[in-house]
Amino acid sequence: MTEKRNTKGFVGLIIAGVLSLIVALGALGFFQFYQTADNLYNKGNIFGEVPMKDKAVTAVKITGYAENPIATIDGGTKLYLIEFSKTDNDDFGYTSIEVKEGDKLIEKLKSTDDLVANPVIVAAKIRKSGAEGAVRNYTSEFKETISGNENISKLAETEYYVSVYEFDKDRQFAYIVAGIAGIIALVFFYSAFATRKGEDKAYNELYSAYPELNYSMDTVLENATYVDNQLGIVLYKHHLLATYKNFQVYDLTKAERIYHYVYTQKSYGMTVSRTSQLIVLTNDKSYRRKKTSLLIKNVGDETDDLLQPFFYAVSQEFPDILLGYENKSKRPF
Repeated sequence: MTEKRNTKGFVGLIIAGVLSLIVALGALGFFQFYQTADNLYNKGNIFGEVPMKDKAVTAVKITGYAENPIATIDGGTKLYLIEFSKTDNDDFGYTSIEVKEGDKLIEKLKSTDDLVANPVIVAAKIRKSGAEGAVRNYTSEFKETISGNENISKLAETEYYVSVYEFDKDRQFAYIVAGIAGIIALVFFYSAFATRKGEDKAYNELYSAYPELNYSMDTVLENATYVDNQLGIVLYKHHLLATYKNFQVYDLTKAERIYHYVYTQKSYGMTVSRTSQLIVLTNDKSYRRKKTSLLIKNVGDETDDLLQPFFYAVSQEFPDILLGYENKSKRPF
């Protein structure tokens, strides 16, 4: 019997962790390094120069604005009239920009003396009047608002406006996704190394208890009291070995009770999986916590029947250990 380490499971957890980390870094990097105002502008993705498309992200070059909002939208956001310029400042037009109440952008625009000479470039989402989630009747309302100024009316983009508010919402959502994916990655990495550490600890316990093994598992099966390769159970002297998936050991001189527990997972009322565990109870807290679960293979309804020879072997070798539930209505925790 060679050392059986769950290398496949370890590698699988590491891969899952790496993939989760990639998702986290991708979501974070997309907004931090790729979809920034400067990057969009340098790539020529500038409002007024690119084709208008609802929900597209673009850079908006602001060279002027009206200090008072022209409308307050349901939900608390505000629309401000802005002058936007293309690459050439002499090529400009007018539209509305949506920001949340108290957005720092407005303060930045107020503090800039000459916006034509020092334009403020922001990333925003293009929204089309009447589109899902966009301002309803925007075109008609905006036209009415600017109708008194012919210079603005003839240069105004009236079908589309830009929303810093919606862009920021998308960015915040990406940060949340990145945070969740990062936490999931840490969980996968922790599980992988905890599993490996647990297996190392199990082998060390066995080798320390039986120096004659000389850090080799070759003689375990030859001298085992009981072996069930199908379920993954071995009794070697005072130790119970669970070899299905993760390698686990338990010193049965410390055990007070052993019973079989089946965890059933259901979906829409149908059983989709069963997991079998040998539950070992002890009062020796210097050795283990009260309850320890040892994973064995579940082979269906006959699993419990297949365990009876094991329970018999335990009863012969360790007569003081109680076997099975204390009673049918309550588990002996």
